[in-house]
Amino acid sequence: MIYPRTIAPEMRRIPVADISIALWEYPGDAPPILFFHCTGVCARIWDPVVSRLSIKNRIHAPDARGHGDSDKPRVAAAYTWRGFGGDVLAVADALQLPEGAWAVGHSGGASAIVYAELTRPGRFARVALIDAIIAPPEFFPTAMPLAERSRRRRHVFDSRNAARQRLGNKPPMETWHPEALDAYIAHGFADRDDGRVELKCPGELEAYVYEYGGVINLYDRLGEMRAEALVITGENSYMVEHAHRQHSHLPRAELVTLPDAGHFIPQEKPAETAALISDWFK
Repeated sequence: MIYPRTIAPEMRRIPVADISIALWEYPGDAPPILFFHCTGVCARIWDPVVSRLSIKNRIHAPDARGHGDSDKPRVAAAYTWRGFGGDVLAVADALQLPEGAWAVGHSGGASAIVYAELTRPGRFARVALIDAIIAPPEFFPTAMPLAERSRRRRHVFDSRNAARQRLGNKPPMETWHPEALDAYIAHGFADRDDGRVELKCPGELEAYVYEYGGVINLYDRLGEMRAEALVITGENSYMVEHAHRQHSHLPRAELVTLPDAGHFIPQEKPAETAALISDWFK
């Protein structure tokens, strides 16, 4: 059974060191679950997944630094896993979550959860890691083309409809579920004074994530993870081989490989993603 969440999430701000993190709260019951999104989008990208969950837990979903309505440091070094993982810990502490909390992360959001748990063992007891960007050091130079594409990406559009028409017809968003694309267009863009819209995650900041994500080696420390982990990947994802390796290194993990799915699993298959998350945390 799916529990419909008819009340839109509310935003609050969490002070983290010298920045402010925007946190979206979906009403529900205890214990809460933290949701951390992938690079380049925003927390409300989880809307289609959260609306399909068959569990009633309260959901907390922050906009990562540099994304959505959170503050945007202009220093490249702020966008390592240390920065994102530190925000994970700060948000969990600000919410006064007990040790052994639950969390879900996609892509870079999953990497941030792993960094947080390795930094403070036992902070999380049960996590779902969706195509985490965790791989041997030689993988990360292959991400440099992503950084260049981010810097060249068009950032301003005449309207949200114009942005949807352009982005929805090209990779990677051409394979996204319509509701995921709607959520991104609605919440991933800011209104400008001239009537146009612009991306809330500037390309230069997104590029920093790709360039500095591999500075901290998480791969060789996966054996230290205490938390039970559900590792989810897609059979067509560029991370599928690394996800299988993550599973083999994690001491307490289960692995699911979704057929006909790429890297953007929550955006491509929100129903399947919600079902896996619901079963894992029931």
